[in-house]
Amino acid sequence: MQATNPIEIDGKSYPLYSLNLIVSGSYNSAGQPDASVVCNLVPTRIEGDMVETASQHAINVRLGALDQADEQTLTAVTAIHAALQTFITEKGL
Repeated sequence: MQATNPIEIDGKSYPLYSLNLIVSGSYNSAGQPDASVVCNLVPTRIEGDMVETASQHAINVRLGALDQADEQTLTAVTAIHAALQTFITEKGL
């Protein structure tokens, strides 16, 4: 993932994020979808053949339910849901 604004750590630029993403989808009693999300974006840089990450500077996003989401997070979760639905449909699952 490309960082919008590369992070500078100890004079080195980290223009990428390595992504750790967990999405747990469910439905409420009204049949509406819900989700909890854990997303960790780890600053990453590539120098020649070396990949360097800065785990101690990771950005963490935690969401327990969709009604807790701000607009940007809800938009992202909706896009992830749509991509997964496309995958399920195309695989015939």
